[in-house]
Amino acid sequence: MARQAQPTRGISSDGAQIAQWFSSLPVCTRFLLEATGTLTLVSGLGLLPGYHLPLLWELVTKQFQIWRLVTTFLVTRLSINGFIHLVMLHRYSLAVEKEEFGGRTADYVWFLMVCMISMLGMSWITQTMLLANGLLLAIATLWSLHRAEQTVRFVFGITFPARYLPYALMALNLLVNQGVFPFASFYGWLSAQAYYYLSVDLPARGGLNYIPTPQFVYRIFGQVHRSDPRSTGIRMATLSNPVSQRPGGGHSWGQGRRLA
Repeated sequence: MARQAQPTRGISSDGAQIAQWFSSLPVCTRFLLEATGTLTLVSGLGLLPGYHLPLLWELVTKQFQIWRLVTTFLVTRLSINGFIHLVMLHRYSLAVEKEEFGGRTADYVWFLMVCMISMLGMSWITQTMLLANGLLLAIATLWSLHRAEQTVRFVFGITFPARYLPYALMALNLLVNQGVFPFASFYGWLSAQAYYYLSVDLPARGGLNYIPTPQFVYRIFGQVHRSDPRSTGIRMATLSNPVSQRPGGGHSWGQGRRLA
């Protein structure tokens, strides 16, 4: 009897480990994976009509189906390509949230919001209905901009500097879509490039941060920011853990700028 119970305990243990791993993910990455995985699964299995998820501007403006402004970023195909999408989303979002935005959930949320709003505006022109690839490209682009010279391994074992990753992903989307231009991916790349220039590159050169995280976003996550008179960037600390800042007690935007 004891031997018969072992497989059950093993399955239970594996499930507990998976649950523990998932709960250990940072909040934004966990939400993106859970929402994208759930919506893709239920729509792919027909439990929820897929028609209700894509971005259709006529239904948004005339019938106030405003949820489409969000679900368009959180659904992909229930296929091997959809699985690869989730794997890459986990990889790049986890790295960006833990390293570039470590301890700064509000700033990461603001980055996502800026990119999503930008992509929504651009999608109006081409009537692009699904923007999940765009959100992935935005995150991967920011990841690559912070690791421009790091070597990455792509499909078929191809290696190249990380700064070329967004272009490789867009080329892959072009191939998968049989030559159809990947507008969503292009919009994601463009929005992340704009965010990086305005909030990281320009302040690092002594300019202003033209898209700082609003105060209300900090308040939602129990964080506060305050201006540092020695920099155009933002210095912030969490209310619950004021020492959860980068080494040196400051906050860094880009390279070469350190706030004391």
